[in-house]
Amino acid sequence: MRSVIVLGVFGWTAPLWAQVAGTTAVDTPAVAVGEVRVTLTPAIEKLLTDYSAHEHRMNGYRVQIFLGDRATAEATKRAFLQRNPDVPAYLSWLAPNFRLRVGDLRTRLEAERLLRDVKEAYPGSYIVPDEIEMPRVD
Repeated sequence: MRSVIVLGVFGWTAPLWAQVAGTTAVDTPAVAVGEVRVTLTPAIEKLLTDYSAHEHRMNGYRVQIFLGDRATAEATKRAFLQRNPDVPAYLSWLAPNFRLRVGDLRTRLEAERLLRDVKEAYPGSYIVPDEIEMPRVD
């Protein structure tokens, strides 16, 4: 009985698998050259400027490379930014110390890579979960 059902299903769906020789499943239409105009109303422009003015933060990771007094933290930040100008550095106060965290990393793997790169210069550094800035889109 099973074999009859299986043969019936395959026999019924066989025409769906067939192709006509020389054709493809999707015929591509001819490409037309034209012009596209985008008209923005003042309300949409205001929404775009308001959206870009706000900070958009998300959960991610940073690498903490220093915890201590303010003068040393600022000097460490300057030195780090001279070596790594493309990696953002954030100085924050956690009573009674200042902490220096670097990077805006979305995944733990990215944080591990940055930690590996800075570990030689800053041996006490470690990964911390933090709210990060959204990456800039050029």
